[in-house]
Amino acid sequence: MRLIPLLALLFILPVAAQDAAALDAAQASDATVVDPDLLPEPEEESGLTGDRPTEWLRQPGFDTLVCPFRGEIDYDRGEVECGLIRVPENREVSDSRTIELNFIRIPARGEDADGEAVEVRPDPVIYLTGGPGVHADVYVSRLKDHTLVEQRDLIILEQRGIGNSGDFCPFFGALNRAEQIHPDWDESQLAALRVARQCIEDAKARGVDVTGYHTFEIARDLKALRLALGLADWNVWGISYGSVLGQAYMTIDADAIRAVVLDAIVPLDLEDLMRIAYWHERNLAMLFAACDDQSRCVRVFDGLEARYRSAIAAITERPIELEVEPDERYPTGQAYLFQDLLVGLPFMLLYDESNHPALPAIIDGLTRAAETRDETFFRALALSDFGGMGFSAGMSTAVRCLDGYATAAAENAPREFRDHALLARAFGSERALDEAERMCREAGLAPRDPAGFEPIQSDLPVLVANGAWDPITPVPLAEYILPGFSNGRLAIFPHAGHGPTRSLDCAGDFLNGFFNDPAAPLDSECIEEGGHAAEYIAPVFRTSALPRGLVLAEENEQRLRAHLVWAGSSWLISLVGAVVLLVAWSGRVLNGRHQRFAGGSRLLIFLAAVAATAYAAGLGSAAYATSEITELMLLFGLLPWAMWFAWMAPLSVVLATLGLIQLWRHRRHLPPASHLGLVPVALAVFSLAAAGLVWDLWPLL
Repeated sequence: MRLIPLLALLFILPVAAQDAAALDAAQASDATVVDPDLLPEPEEESGLTGDRPTEWLRQPGFDTLVCPFRGEIDYDRGEVECGLIRVPENREVSDSRTIELNFIRIPARGEDADGEAVEVRPDPVIYLTGGPGVHADVYVSRLKDHTLVEQRDLIILEQRGIGNSGDFCPFFGALNRAEQIHPDWDESQLAALRVARQCIEDAKARGVDVTGYHTFEIARDLKALRLALGLADWNVWGISYGSVLGQAYMTIDADAIRAVVLDAIVPLDLEDLMRIAYWHERNLAMLFAACDDQSRCVRVFDGLEARYRSAIAAITERPIELEVEPDERYPTGQAYLFQDLLVGLPFMLLYDESNHPALPAIIDGLTRAAETRDETFFRALALSDFGGMGFSAGMSTAVRCLDGYATAAAENAPREFRDHALLARAFGSERALDEAERMCREAGLAPRDPAGFEPIQSDLPVLVANGAWDPITPVPLAEYILPGFSNGRLAIFPHAGHGPTRSLDCAGDFLNGFFNDPAAPLDSECIEEGGHAAEYIAPVFRTSALPRGLVLAEENEQRLRAHLVWAGSSWLISLVGAVVLLVAWSGRVLNGRHQRFAGGSRLLIFLAAVAATAYAAGLGSAAYATSEITELMLLFGLLPWAMWFAWMAPLSVVLATLGLIQLWRHRRHLPPASHLGLVPVALAVFSLAAAGLVWDLWPLL
């Protein structure tokens, strides 16, 4: 498995990293597929903002739909509704076929988090999704509880070529796996290009007009959706690729836009966007400077930056090679991991500010693994599927070709490889970048007219937002586009990553305030205090338990289950033993019964059982708390306070040993039943501690 696919910043960017896109060129016909005569008049009720179930009925411009993600996303009746519209695949040709697009409506709740009634506003918000290529259910899951929905309907279009809107390459990356596995970094990237080329050619052979999958055509789809819903106007909210789509839409349907929020900015002309290595150098400089400002971080991770860069260089020079059991993912029985893992994982984690506290610890863990070439760690990454969001790479390939990503990346490559060679090499190779541009042209996806990429000029009310820690669409890009908006304002969130208007707790109220009155002062408290500077985790309770468990789960699941039964039964016996001993002692005290002196064996074994129980419960709590920051942190260790619970393991062994010694010394003073009760509890304590030792869950001695 590769956490950052080969041409991540050109074609198949993983969905955890919703990077930006550029605007398509030509502005052709903005025809829609619905007959305006069949639609409600703009001043009439559209049936989209009421409370009665009967209001969500079939309208002239769309069909209702049982949501494709029903059963996969938890929502109550009436919280989420879905529909279909039909549009031309390519409005720039006269005989275009028709395609279906899935859209989602999340109705306004009309109440806040405390259940207090709030005013439902009549002007909905259209959310423009990112990627390009991210499935809509990702956003439904995340935004159905967003506080913006307290006051406004939120509408999401699953863009053409994505998921349930006609994904034309559903098996991208899964076909002919043996042909995609190469020990050489450049060759592996070229193999990914061949996958992209095959995707496009196969789609064309099935009748897909791939030249219709670009940002302007998607912008026309937005207008078609608005008309189909019978809406006179709405507000626009776009993040990442959605920000460039928002700029395109402003040129297509400006009269129907009340106000616009563009977050995580992509300029239309791709100004410096594809300088990924340059921006990531900036990210690392910010991160290590922030670590230097925290005493524990700089003490624990002293010298980390130099070690990290050396580790990247070492893996670049000699990638990780693994022999694995042949399967559908690795049919050749070989797996290779490259430097993109070391660079890409921290890069992705910068997207969401909730991950930031773990970043130095994760970089340290990656560095240690690379320095020791830790086979267990890398095998765990190769064999495990960490999930992720749904992503339609075929559509993404078409958009990136037609909108000019490949061209911009190839043009920037010489400068990137000259000035930032170490990181640039992790994001791609010059050979593959040049080949990508050629592949686009040969596949019939040459970039559209550059004249259409001029920065937008508009007098619409626009809020340009950006997180100061955004790794892929940084603040300078937001500052670059702002002069084009004569009625625009800039909001920089100092502690946020990619898309603060989506991720911060105060974002819903912030957005509603702007949409209620775009001329009113912005909520400065949300901007300045909506997030907090990361307090970095240092030190870390380092353990290899999760990587070892992931490997065992793939290679010998039965053995893993046996280990879980071993540890679980030992913990359960320890817990039951502690409870029984406590109850028995309490009963004797309440009944006034005298018990014969046994050298404190009962107390010692009781304390041992309590320590063992606390050991397992404490580490479990630490694992949960660590995962709440980021699950990937578990690959490297746990929060530092886990160490205190880890010490319970050797303590429980000492107490159980002393208890058994005392039990033996005073064996004549106790009835056989006591021996039969105390000895198994002590043995369970030993067993649990042994399981912890085997699984690298003892403290660092």
